[in-house]
This record gives sequence, structure tokens and C-alpha cells, in this order.
Amino acid sequence: MTRARKKKIRTLAGALALAPFLALVGLAPAADSAEPPRAAAADSIAHGASAEPPASTPGAVASAGPAGDPASEKVPPMPRRVEEVVVQAVRADVDTPVTKTDVPRAEIERKNLGQDVPALLADLPAMTYYSDTGLGNGYSYVSMRGVGPTRINFTLDGVPLNEPEDGTLYFVDFGDLGSSVESLQVQRGVGTSAAGVASFVGSVNFASLDLAEETGTTARFALGSFGTERATVGVQTGRLGSSGFKAYVRGSYQATDGFRDNSEIRQRSLFAGLSHESEKGYFKLFGFLGRERSQSAYYAVEPEVLEEDPRFNPLTPDDKDRFGQQFVQAQYTRFLSETTSLAGQLYVNDAGGWYRLWNSSRTALREYGLDWTNLGAAVTLKTTLGPLGVTWGVHGSDFGSRRTRDVVGGARSYENRGFKDEASTFVKLSRDAGDWHLYADAQLRWARFRYDGTVAVDPVSWAFLNPKLGVRRDLGKDLSLYASVGMTSREPGRGDLLLGEENISVTHDLDEVKPEKVVALELGAAWKRGPFAAQVNLYDMEFRDEIALTGEQSEVGLSIRRNAERSFRRGLEWDLAFRPREELAFRFTGNWSWNRIRSWTQFYEVYDGAGEWAGTTSRTFADVEPVLSPPFVGNLIVEGSPLPGLTLGATGRYVAKAWLDNTNAGGIATPAWWKVDVSASFDLSRYVKTGSPRLKLVVENLFDEERIWANGYSWLYATRDGAGRESLGAIPYYFPMATRSVTAVLDLGF
Repeated sequence: MTRARKKKIRTLAGALALAPFLALVGLAPAADSAEPPRAAAADSIAHGASAEPPASTPGAVASAGPAGDPASEKVPPMPRRVEEVVVQAVRADVDTPVTKTDVPRAEIERKNLGQDVPALLADLPAMTYYSDTGLGNGYSYVSMRGVGPTRINFTLDGVPLNEPEDGTLYFVDFGDLGSSVESLQVQRGVGTSAAGVASFVGSVNFASLDLAEETGTTARFALGSFGTERATVGVQTGRLGSSGFKAYVRGSYQATDGFRDNSEIRQRSLFAGLSHESEKGYFKLFGFLGRERSQSAYYAVEPEVLEEDPRFNPLTPDDKDRFGQQFVQAQYTRFLSETTSLAGQLYVNDAGGWYRLWNSSRTALREYGLDWTNLGAAVTLKTTLGPLGVTWGVHGSDFGSRRTRDVVGGARSYENRGFKDEASTFVKLSRDAGDWHLYADAQLRWARFRYDGTVAVDPVSWAFLNPKLGVRRDLGKDLSLYASVGMTSREPGRGDLLLGEENISVTHDLDEVKPEKVVALELGAAWKRGPFAAQVNLYDMEFRDEIALTGEQSEVGLSIRRNAERSFRRGLEWDLAFRPREELAFRFTGNWSWNRIRSWTQFYEVYDGAGEWAGTTSRTFADVEPVLSPPFVGNLIVEGSPLPGLTLGATGRYVAKAWLDNTNAGGIATPAWWKVDVSASFDLSRYVKTGSPRLKLVVENLFDEERIWANGYSWLYATRDGAGRESLGAIPYYFPMATRSVTAVLDLGF
């Protein structure tokens, strides 16, 4: 949650910023050739794909020369779809042997009511989410395979969104991103190489909205329970005369009082884009400006309190924040031939603001200031060498942050700065040999962190080699199998290095916290026949020195983590679809997992019979389940159109219990929970001829379940009696999700 405005651009960032354009200046003119065919749509097993898959979907046979001779294989032309061009460095294509889910624009529009991104991802395999407010807006967080968002790589048009210092990402700062996204791809496992924080357990990459050829305006207005209101208007200019330019702008306002007491959120955001397309190249500029103000709700609550008042929030209206974030990226792709392109990209990601929190004795209201800026550049070359497809990329970024703490109306307590530089390069190789699709990927990544405060500490740097190999085999047009193995290492975050301190009080050895490493094996199958489609995969992720959650919180509500020498996550994931006819569809997604930490040492504060602190003690536990890793998550989705213009939908979700600490102490777990959401959508255009109006009603948590405590943490302690015997104790704290809520949405298009 760090947020520092830079006063100057350091040498590394300046050099990297010039690199793409220096590379482009020296290029020979592109070959004057007709535009190659546009690529077929990406594979989708759960979004109403046609019964006969296009040639580019899993299960299709690659074009080959006589007798399947690899030397005579035909290389497909370079994709020119706008969406594919801007994400070509990070996305896996249809034949890449990785575990992934593609979500196209139509699916995003169906789900999107203005929620923040974690809520939009919730029904994908192995995904869970919760929010501080109890609703889909505000501070919300997504986990993948039981691992939190700081170890998920998030990109927008190939640009890293995670804050480099701690890997955090707060979608609350730029609400309604979903309305400006053309598609997204979720890769589970180590996936393919990407810029920014290492893809340790997976990645989510967004492609910004394609700019339309024709002029158009869309609007959405929503009202709902708990004071929820949303309004957004987007305008596409279409092609501007003969210039070849197209533009887009969208403004959004979202507000809610929150399910929990004193959890009000107000969000304003502006998204804008500009593009130019020609036979020789493609240019896109895209960015956003976001502002939010909220009352804080990041403290969880004891179960006995929630039983009496499920909306209770221990924080007061004085505990609040104000933050903003601004982002812009510019990318130019030069088409050198039908099979070669070179892209250069520059970006700036900047955020800042403050939050206030009373001290424990409520004698001082503290204001924590957080500001940061990340500058970066990337170059990507995509080409073919005989039968090989080659993608090479280089990325560098320069990051600086500033943190302060003041007493409101009083003096400054501290100020410190953090600096993080990163550089990486990767090579991806692919080869299609008849029914076989081979893939190799290697990334070399370097990072350096430096802390500047009142207590001096030495800087620390790391270098990692992250290799991946995979193969996919087509068994006819209906079935394909794949296998992949990869290794990823990543450095600790700032909070890990400084042991949860915002401003360090003693000298820390920044080499004490070890980098974490995972070796991941993925085995999967994709099948489609008639109305049936399925994607099923097994995974085994073996961790060394995993920086695991302890279940504890820092003074400002951030999770504390430390190394676990050996751990693993193994499981089965599925995404099954059945569409017996065009107007009726079923989908079942889920994850069953077996997750363990081999050995965990837990430290306890010890109190005597009078409640006075009496020291510390520790216990070691073997073969325990890691924090907040439910062994089963399942989603059943049904959607149908019983009448023309009417669409009905229902989603059932079940999540098994998850431990709140790594000791697996009895009763210290989130309870298993389930809920049902329903929706009805009415096409009103037959009655109202202007604006293509569509009305949608959504009821979440239809059966008004009150014990949906989706996340939390714990406090572990020990008591010592007069004879010196110690007994262990624990108190769980939970974040409640909302009881029944209703939202009405009106969509208009002109």
C-alpha cells in the first residue's frame, strides 16, 4: 500500500525509456504486403463456443507440409487483431501448453455491474475473493490456489500493475476497470514470462478496450442495497476522417455505504484511449485517472460479535483514507513482415494519498502518507526462424516510494523512502509439428531494493533464472492434452524484509528473509464435442522457502509473512460447459486441492495468571495446512432465455473451511459457506426504440446467509499458570460478506 512521487528520472529509467525508440529508428521499412488474415478468436470452452471449433482452438490440427515434415510447415501470419498486438508479450495463445482461462468482452459485460476486478474473477477455477466492505466494491482482494494477490502478476496491455516494492495492487483506486477491458486471460501456475513481479502462482492480464470503427455511446446506471449507486458513460469516436485515429473516453462514478458499518466508499475514474492503425504499424495510447475516498474497514471481528451484529466494524468514521492513481502507457508496434513485428512501450504508474488510524489507546489520530511512482519501458520482438516461433522481450523499471506518519494536528513521527529497480529479459520459443505443439520459455530477472530512513540498512539485490517447458498434443479435432513444467523464483516484498514495520526501529539484515522458489508441474486436457466442452488439469506446485502467511497483522492491517522451508500445493481444477441449445447453458468450475507446509514454528506471546506479559515461547507443528487455502471451491452457473428478450441466470458457490493460522488449531478457521445469486435481464428495445435499453436485476445471497465469513486472521497466545505450565489459546477474527442485496442496472447504447 505504498504510494512516492519522484522528483527526477534516474539514469536507468532514462536509458530504458529511450531504448524502444532507438530500436525503432534503425529499422528498415516494412515490406509492402497486403494485410494478412486476422487471427481467429481465442479458444473458450465456457462462453458458448461453436460446436465446430475454428482451426486455432485446442484440438485443431496445425497446417503442415507433405507427410507432416516439420521443415515444410507453414508459418501462420503475424496476428493483426488489435487485442492480440497489445498483449502479445504476455499472453499464451491457443496452442501454448499452460493452464489458462480466456474471458472475452461479452462475458465481462455479462458479469460487470461496476464491481472491482476481484469480484469479476470469483467464478473462475481456483479463485476466491473477499472485500473489506462486504460488497464487490472497495478494498477487495483475490487469491489463486490459496495464494494472495501479491504473488499474482497483473498486467494491462502488457504493463505491470502491481506496485513493485510489495507486489500490492488496489483496484479500489481505479474503479470500474471492467467497463474498459476488451478481454482478460488468467494463467494458473507459473505460466508464461511477463514484465513486473514474478508470476509465482499465476497471472491476470487485461487487454484494454478495442477502439471501434464507428461512433458509439454506452451508458450504465445502477442503484442497489446498502446505498449503492453507479453511473458510467463511455464514448467511442470511431475513425476520425482519413487520419486513421480513433479515440475512446469513459467516466465512472461509484458509491456505496458498504455492508459493514462505517465502510463508505466513493470512487471516480476516467479511462481514455487513442489508437492509429496502418499496414505498417499500430499505435495505442491508453490510461486512467482514479480517485477514491473511503472509511476504513480492514479490521476483522470476533465471531461472537458477528453473531450479534454481522455489520459491526471496530473502526470509526475518523479511520479513513483518500487515494488516487494515474496510469498511462504508449505502445507502437511495427509490422516488419507477415511474420515479424517489433514493439516499443513506455509507461508511468503513479499513486498517492493518505489514511488515518487511531492509536491503540485512542489518544492520537495518526495519518500515514503513501506515495509512489513507477517508470518503465519494454521492447518486444516477435518473429519466426524456420519452423520456430520466437518472441524476445526486455523490460526495465525504476520505482520510488515515500512513507510518512503524522499526528493529525501535531508533529511528524517519521519519513522514509524505498527504491526498487528491476530489469528482465525473456525468450519464448514455439514449434508446431503436425499434432505436436512444443514450447520453451526462459526469463532472466534482476531486482534491487534500497531503504532510506533514520536507521541505516544495506541494500539488497537478487538475480533469478525462470525456465519453463511444455508440450501440447492434438488427438483429433475434439481433444488435446498438454504438460508443462516450470520454475519461478521471486524476492521478498518490502514488508517481508522489514518484518512488517512501516518505519524500521532497528537495523535489519535484508538477506535474512530468503527468496522463495516454486517448481510447478501442470497436466491438462481440453475437449469439445457438440454441446459439451471441458478443460481439466492436475497441478503440483513444490515450494522452497515459501514466504507464507502467518495469520497475523501489522500495526496498519497488512498481513505478516515469513519463510516456510518446504511446502506444496497439489490439486485438480475443472471448467465444464454444457449448452444443449443456444438459449440454455450450464457451467461448472472448481478446484480440489491438497495443501501442506512440512514444518512450521509458531511463536506465542506468554501471559501470566494476572494477564501480564511474561515472555515468548514457540511450538513446531508438522504437516499443517497453510493459511486461507480452502481444499474445495466450486461454482455452478446456469443461464437461459425462456422468452425472447428475457435472460435468467443463477450462480451457486461453495467454499470449504480454511485455516486462519498455520497451527491448524481447533475452531480457528473460516466456516465453510455457500450462497446463491440470481439475475434477470430484460431487453426493452421492442418497447423503447431509442438507446437500446436493457434492464437487469441482480439478487446476491438470495437465501440471506449471515455466516459468509470469507477471510480473516487470528491472534495466538499462551498462558502460564503458577506451576509454570503453559497452555495455548487463540482468538479468530473474520471479515463478513453481505447478506441479501438487490441491484437494478439500466444499460443504454447509442
